[in-house]
Amino acid sequence: MTLMRTLNVSAGGLHVSQAGLQVVGNNIANVDVEGYSRQRVEIEANDPVLLAYRPSLFGQGASLTTVSRANDDFLERQVQRDQTEFGFFDGRASTLDAAQRLFGGDTSPDLGGMLDAFFNAARELSQEPDDVSARRSFIQQADNIARGFNVLDRDLRTVQRGVDDALGDKLAEVNRLAKSIAEMNARIVSGELDERNANDFRDAREQSLRELSRLVPVNPLPQPDGALTVELQGGSLLVQGDQAARLQGTPNALNQGLLDIEHVGINGQITNLTAVLTSGELGGLVDVRDNLLGQQLTALDTLAFTFASTVNVQHAAGFGLDGLTGRGLFLAPVPAPGTAANLAIDPLISGNPAFVAASQTAVTIPGDNRNMQAIANLQNLAQVGLGNVTFNRSYGEIVHRIGLAAEDNDIRRDVTQAKSEQSEKLRASVEGVSIDDEMIDLTRFQKHFEANSRVVTTVNQLLDSILQLIR
Repeated sequence: MTLMRTLNVSAGGLHVSQAGLQVVGNNIANVDVEGYSRQRVEIEANDPVLLAYRPSLFGQGASLTTVSRANDDFLERQVQRDQTEFGFFDGRASTLDAAQRLFGGDTSPDLGGMLDAFFNAARELSQEPDDVSARRSFIQQADNIARGFNVLDRDLRTVQRGVDDALGDKLAEVNRLAKSIAEMNARIVSGELDERNANDFRDAREQSLRELSRLVPVNPLPQPDGALTVELQGGSLLVQGDQAARLQGTPNALNQGLLDIEHVGINGQITNLTAVLTSGELGGLVDVRDNLLGQQLTALDTLAFTFASTVNVQHAAGFGLDGLTGRGLFLAPVPAPGTAANLAIDPLISGNPAFVAASQTAVTIPGDNRNMQAIANLQNLAQVGLGNVTFNRSYGEIVHRIGLAAEDNDIRRDVTQAKSEQSEKLRASVEGVSIDDEMIDLTRFQKHFEANSRVVTTVNQLLDSILQLIR
């Protein structure tokens, strides 16, 4: 009976060794799988037994209790927070770069240069107020400025709409990840009955949560049954048990038809989260679209309105070669939004160079240039409507704000990326697979298996010897 008990103990040892080898092999196979956490066999001694003919307890070997996964909740939450912070600045980066290129590249008009060209044309016309070619040049520069405002406004709004396209893709990604977490919840809850561990499902859920945290700020709440409830910033439930809410983009007529981010709850209730999501990639995209680009578009409209109105007032005070007055150079600018987009020269002036009002009085036509000089002098006058700065200074501030925002965002993006990578490396050092460690465990379990096999072989030989004696 003692030999049979020894055989059973060694058989159990072989089972433990085999399980250990299987886990080591699984770890090595998944070493390059993103999100995989190192697994370990948990072994405990079996309860000893008291033999009737012996005064002490005899051990009954060891058995496998479970296969655990390396996990550190604190590091996981740190990775998620750093991913959310990095996602905000990373989401803004490409849009800011695109906006910056509009003001510094060759694809869009140099509005500052056009302003200079317009006022230089006014000065040239003031030298020869009766010169038809000089009048046509002045009209052409005015038309160039109007078209420059049109194109720059169009290009900025194209960048805005590009952000909306990106938002649509990111919302779809959020919904996919939320659904994945809900599915893993269901598998974990059913897979961990009777105190089992659904390690691979937990790894998949953690990976989805990390990817989700880069897009939106999340607050994961573990539940007693093993499920994970996920809240968004502001408290809206994204995942509860095996059910997932979703995010959708809805055009807002009050915001140029740009998308609002709405939360469609598990119960179907819709909540607008546009102003609530202030971090993550979604928050970064909304911020650059509505705040930075929105402010620059408003500033561009203000510049277009002030420029056109001021020039019109001065032009209307002068007289054309036909002796008439009261004509504006540009069509009356429409109020914002849309001032820059719709700015246009008055077609009456455009087709009639004689209508350009260079003279201050009808009596001194055609040699009077005083009104055209007054128009040229507007270039250096501080405008109340622009915060007491000149037209060129106002445009320069728009360019400067875009460049400063892009530069600041790049710096913050690099810093948060470094933080995110550092926290991910720290998490991987605790939860990830080390080939060196696995090779040590491989050798250890191999020795265990060989030793247990040797015991089984020895016991088998002894049993054969006993049987021979009986015969």
